[in-house]
Amino acid sequence: MVAPTPIAPPAPIRFAGRPSPAVATRASLAAAALAAAAMGTPSEAQDEPSALYSCLVRRANELSARSMIDAPAAADWQRDLPEKRRQWLEMLGLDPLPPRTEMHVTVTGSLDRDTYVVEKIQFQPIPACRIAANLYRPSRPAGRLPAIIYVCGHSQRGKFHYQPHPRWFGQHGYVALILDAIQIGENGGVHHGTYQRGWWHWISQGYSPAGVEVWAAMRAADYLQSRPDVDPDRLGITGNSGGGTVSWFTGAADPRFRTVAPSCQTGNLYQHIRERTIDGHCDCTYWINTYGWDFTDVASLIAPRPLMVAAATEDVLFRPYAFRDLVGRARNLYRRLGAEENIALVEAITPHGYSPATRLAIFNWFERHLKGSSQPVADDISENEEKDEDLAVYPGQKPPDADRLKEVDTLLIPLPDPPEIRGRAAWQQHQALSLDKLRSISFRQISPDAPPPPAVARRREGESKTHSFRTFEFESEPGMLIRARLAVPLTNANAQVILVGPMQPEARTPFCARGAGNEATDPRSAAFACVEVRGTGGSSIGPGLEWTARRAYPIVGQTFYERKTLDLLAALRVLRQETGCRIAVFGRGAEATVAIYAALLDPEISEIVLEDPVPTHWNGGPEFLGVLKTGDLPHNLALAFPRPITIVGPMPEAFGWTRACYAACDAGDRFRLVKKLADWAPAPEAR
Repeated sequence: MVAPTPIAPPAPIRFAGRPSPAVATRASLAAAALAAAAMGTPSEAQDEPSALYSCLVRRANELSARSMIDAPAAADWQRDLPEKRRQWLEMLGLDPLPPRTEMHVTVTGSLDRDTYVVEKIQFQPIPACRIAANLYRPSRPAGRLPAIIYVCGHSQRGKFHYQPHPRWFGQHGYVALILDAIQIGENGGVHHGTYQRGWWHWISQGYSPAGVEVWAAMRAADYLQSRPDVDPDRLGITGNSGGGTVSWFTGAADPRFRTVAPSCQTGNLYQHIRERTIDGHCDCTYWINTYGWDFTDVASLIAPRPLMVAAATEDVLFRPYAFRDLVGRARNLYRRLGAEENIALVEAITPHGYSPATRLAIFNWFERHLKGSSQPVADDISENEEKDEDLAVYPGQKPPDADRLKEVDTLLIPLPDPPEIRGRAAWQQHQALSLDKLRSISFRQISPDAPPPPAVARRREGESKTHSFRTFEFESEPGMLIRARLAVPLTNANAQVILVGPMQPEARTPFCARGAGNEATDPRSAAFACVEVRGTGGSSIGPGLEWTARRAYPIVGQTFYERKTLDLLAALRVLRQETGCRIAVFGRGAEATVAIYAALLDPEISEIVLEDPVPTHWNGGPEFLGVLKTGDLPHNLALAFPRPITIVGPMPEAFGWTRACYAACDAGDRFRLVKKLADWAPAPEAR
């Protein structure tokens, strides 16, 4: 969906399939290009002007190419389904599900329009977080009716803009509940955290607004099932654009929905990243992709229930080669389950949005699968709209001041309190569990046993009056060239320790191993090195591409700073192999997080040295997938125990917690403070 004008491993998924012949015959030249990429042709990634973005395209291609590549046997699919759905809920921030608290459903008014009635409703899927909704039902219902949840796209008018759709259902024998999205229509909240506000900490929380939207729709289903005029076994969900996203995601999360029909929402990760359509998408289009899924894997959770995908061939956000490929792969699973008639793709040659053809196809799909009717319907929506103020749930169309939807990003996912400090034995137990969690969630894509990168190029770079210089070049992952520049003191040519730091993004140059901020290291104490991690030095990118990359990495199961950590770890292995020296890590500012997590992932790192380190993952980053589910920076830094930690200059107050933890574990002397880097020397155990 187009973002509105600012208003301010578990094993890879085995559900799989290839495009059906019918889909393949309609494929465009772009589809052929994707097929070539899926077979490993790297040309499109190599054409990217940035190596950093090239690696993103390659990663997206890997996920899209492998997603549902082979359909499993029905028995295997059934066996794996509960765990796959649990993983999906986890990536939405809904595992465990929030408690099903009292929703305080309130009807604030109604409109009787002869053939249908509109009820104006608000409810609370999470305590004090209000969702505004309109319910459309026949004036004279006959028995229990099928029910539709209609989830809105991101027109600022929300449910007022989309009212013709639920009205159609209300006039044709359904109960239809249309929900405003976060920050849309009458709902409060913030929908565009990374898109507009630089709230990268959402990624560290494991939070996507999609989780709130899905939970609101699930609670709306609870409400509909409680109504005497609704058949609880005949629920469907649909919506366009952002509403297509939520209908797709909710159908996968909640098997109570017998029929799912997303409109203008379907593509794949390769298309979103290769064509940068991610730049036009709100945060709720994606989940926190810990397990490396693509949209086809989401479809596998809906199978074998009826799924109709409505699409527009001129949609600038979802291109035909992608949605045809996705539906083709999903169709193979439906065929394996004996339910191929339950999946359909309907297209129209239109821009992003509905056409009469796609609307009628959706209406007939629900008629068939929720009513069992084979009688086609041909009447489309009517355009005689109610006034917004007549449909409004709240006076002034704004929720009450006490509404907490504006802070739901802090309420949805329970995060741990700071761990208790109860001595060495208790801390070591906590340490082991926390390191396992970090490796399985935040750093799932970094192998703990990776060997040094192959094909290292080595160069001598001459001498200054104080140091000799060497450069090592290697790829931290295919296509990502990294340089580590080493400065060896002439007066201490046999230095046993190298203080290694990631280059600062704002540094002008890595010339003579400068750029990480560690060049003031006393040559009598250690050598020093600067690593040009991605986004710095030779792979520097501007703020526009960095914004895209930081939003794109989480949808392929990585983050910008996690990839920097990968680059630093690869450099440390190279330097260790090439020199035989001990390695201490250095980090300044935001890059201190790269040094900290590299040390947690590499137990051979002897010491951590930090200057002016950022004290928290909140307030904008640096971001790592779900890292706050383990702890914030002061708590995670203490997981390096008992390795020495040195803070250069004033210590941020938050790291007093880390210092206290070391002291409580009888290692207070291993947490040191120095006024300037020249005063630092390797701790005795690190010599």
